[in-house]
Amino acid sequence: MTRSTFGGLDDPRADHARRSRGAWLAGSAAGVLLLATLGPAAHAADLNDDGGGDVSAVVVNGKRNASAAQQVEAIGATNVLSADQIQRNPDQNVVDALARLPGVSVSPTDNMGSPSQGNHHGVDAAGRGEGSFVSLRGLNGAYNVNLLNGVNAAQGMPYSRQIELSLLPPVGLDRIVVSKTSTADMDGDAIGGTIDFRTPTGLDFKDPMTRIYVQAGLAQLPLRYGLKGGSGLAQAELARRFGADSRFGIYATAYYGKRNFASTMQDYQAGQWEHAISDGEQGSNPVGMDKSDNLLLTSLNAQFTRGQQKRYGAIASLDWEGERTTLYARGSFARSNIDQEVYQKSIQADGYSAGVLRPDGLYQNAEDDGEYHYWFETSPEVSELDSFQLGGQSKFGRLTVDYNAFYSWGENSAPDHAEITYQTDADHDLNGPFTVTYRDRYPIPQLTPAQLARLNDSRLFLVGEDSGEFTSSHSEQRKTGGRVDFHYDVDGDVLRDLAFGAKYVESRRETSSRDYSGLNPYPAGSTLADSPLINRTLGQTIKGVYPYALPIGDGAALTDLMAGLSKAQALSADDFNKNTMSGTEKVSSVYVLANLKLGVVEVQPGLRYEHTEIHDTFWNQVTNPDDSAGASAFASNRTTYDFVLPSVHANYRPDAETVVRASIWRSYVRPAFFQLAGGRRTTLNPDGSIDITEGNPNLKAISAVNYDVSYEHAGASGTQVMVGLFLKDLSNYLYDRGNTYRAQAVAQTGISSISRPENGGDPRVYGLEVSGRRQFTELQGWLGGLGVSGNLTLQRSKVDLKDPDTDSGMRMQGSPDLLYNASLFYDRDGLTASLAYRYGGPTLVSYRFGDYGGADLNEWQRATRTLDASVAYQFQSGLKLTLSASNLLNDYGYYRTVGRDSGTIPQLVSSGRNAFISAAYSF
Repeated sequence: MTRSTFGGLDDPRADHARRSRGAWLAGSAAGVLLLATLGPAAHAADLNDDGGGDVSAVVVNGKRNASAAQQVEAIGATNVLSADQIQRNPDQNVVDALARLPGVSVSPTDNMGSPSQGNHHGVDAAGRGEGSFVSLRGLNGAYNVNLLNGVNAAQGMPYSRQIELSLLPPVGLDRIVVSKTSTADMDGDAIGGTIDFRTPTGLDFKDPMTRIYVQAGLAQLPLRYGLKGGSGLAQAELARRFGADSRFGIYATAYYGKRNFASTMQDYQAGQWEHAISDGEQGSNPVGMDKSDNLLLTSLNAQFTRGQQKRYGAIASLDWEGERTTLYARGSFARSNIDQEVYQKSIQADGYSAGVLRPDGLYQNAEDDGEYHYWFETSPEVSELDSFQLGGQSKFGRLTVDYNAFYSWGENSAPDHAEITYQTDADHDLNGPFTVTYRDRYPIPQLTPAQLARLNDSRLFLVGEDSGEFTSSHSEQRKTGGRVDFHYDVDGDVLRDLAFGAKYVESRRETSSRDYSGLNPYPAGSTLADSPLINRTLGQTIKGVYPYALPIGDGAALTDLMAGLSKAQALSADDFNKNTMSGTEKVSSVYVLANLKLGVVEVQPGLRYEHTEIHDTFWNQVTNPDDSAGASAFASNRTTYDFVLPSVHANYRPDAETVVRASIWRSYVRPAFFQLAGGRRTTLNPDGSIDITEGNPNLKAISAVNYDVSYEHAGASGTQVMVGLFLKDLSNYLYDRGNTYRAQAVAQTGISSISRPENGGDPRVYGLEVSGRRQFTELQGWLGGLGVSGNLTLQRSKVDLKDPDTDSGMRMQGSPDLLYNASLFYDRDGLTASLAYRYGGPTLVSYRFGDYGGADLNEWQRATRTLDASVAYQFQSGLKLTLSASNLLNDYGYYRTVGRDSGTIPQLVSSGRNAFISAAYSF
């Protein structure tokens, strides 16, 4: 057998090999043997995995389980999720499904945001009750390459290179292939790994196939508040072969879904906490005192959010298979529209400091009063991810040529955001000390009956002056490109084959945000009780925690009101353009690799070269000494990167069921557009000096030397075991510094300082991955369907930020120490069931700097856990019914704190339990 030289498991460049009439065929970069019917027609037979491990079970004609072959035959560490595995579990989207794999962690928020991002992809996103971003081996989504059928997916996020994958529902996919090691024919900008979302094709099916899938669900938390909590999803798909000898194949699917959600939230904001004991009145943390144990919460923000998500899309492919040539056209469209409203009742006490001098000369801080606030905002989001490609493969004797051209478009926008604020006057504020206790992680203010009565009286809340705001933000990226790959089958005793190729990708990024603030929708003295926006009141903001009456209303009416007022406000050139940025990125690459076979040892050496040119345009805002606008104008910068990326993969295969792997390869990640050119502000000071805040086109790309060793065994009895070790030595770390850049004095005439992003030190990430699955088929009768599966990931990371305002040797952002999944399942005679537990360990999500920063006060996303259950039955008629439920223990969906071990300053989100019933019918 000759192994293919192509990159990942079942690489799209080898699609032609999968499609020959249901036989075993050589397909992927690993030379993986795949079975022809990997499409949804095989779903009924895909009953041999519960989704808790790292394998995909695929059965053709009920004769053989191919899950072992798929992973053991792979060149590098590879995980696969089949369509049946994805749909079997009660996951809202493909992100939550991926969290069931080893080395994969997910988050509802973008941990690598920007100073301008605010709650867009922050706590508001967490309130939607689903995962959105994927991290591989302790590295967030900016370190990954995401593909749609092998095509580079456009990155629509405004401030990072991540992709918000939550817009993809758990339907319409054939499988997801996660490659954790990279070969020379794969894109080099993947330190974490490569995730390829694969869709079926018409040639995957021997017989005509039509399938209808419907799902209905209920969310517990909105129902508790008397709100809509239903969800629904419908999908139709078909596949046909036609033409002479059935050489043509067509596949098409379309889906539409609607989901109502609600969450309760407790939020904290910058400036709303301080040191409980300080060396001066509201001063610094005393020397020798643990900062995380010396925190004082100075405000409380009790929140409730509700909303609706609509997801719809379509996938289509047309394939032709000739004797020596195959051709294809594939397209996909996925869109998500989120309408979300956020309501807040708060006690803002941070402006009422009351420090008391202690006998030791330190100050005991407190708040002697607080203001009552009400806040209502909309938090909409529009996401889209589309792709289209034309390609094929031609054979000329021993030479095989693969080629394609593609286009991808991605959007992630926050359009038509509106907000309004009300607050009580001084006579109706707290009018007393602000003190809190804690219960179930929530801060509980100690209110008298009179204080609570005022907080619950909407007649006392007056519309604030200039309290209205309207913003509209848009971000998109377009990618076009093409590639050609040559594979020459040498079939020698040692050298089996050679491959070489070239690829070109050009990206265009555009982002803008316009803010119309200081709007006055109502006359002074108007009360919350009189607001036409409000149409009902919740008895409690968070039941059992905050008995604060919470008026809620019409988000669309609020948006229309503020949008109308914004039309009368003329923005200055600076305000209109300051958040506008565009850029192009051109990446050219070539590679060569070989496959060598030395007995039972396979060696694949490879070399890749990538050249990148980035050109960005942004607004340079110039401010005169009197704070008036200066000679502002658009400016531009240019950045280039060149990387030579060698790789060596070696596999030892003592038998067909076992493989021992060792790999070493180099990879890199380019900085985000925002870091290179995130707008410039030039301030001309009265003394003639100049201060500059800007992006940094001289940032170095993050590079890494990656090491990977693993043992994998998949026995004929169904027992599967994998143990792997990985190490990533990175250089030139890039990190999110929060709401400021590093300021550096510049030895240049007339310039006093430049604040801009800077590279950090050289981090290291290393870890252990273990996974296993065992079905006790040797047991008699129905007991033979019982089984267990699970995986465990231990990770460690360390980095010196090389920033004088913080500590050295801290954890990397987004890198949890511990992840695990455990599942008890049943699989026999058409009945499948599972009880699955998932745990994600604490993760550092934001560094803090200065006196209110350092390792003790970094912000952490605390451990999350969920217990899910599902049961399904496959009828011989082609009907499959599934019942499932998520978050059975009603755990918090998101828990973030200042300090890893302190709960004084918490951010909590609870979304409750969810239940689903689905039916699929194939005919």
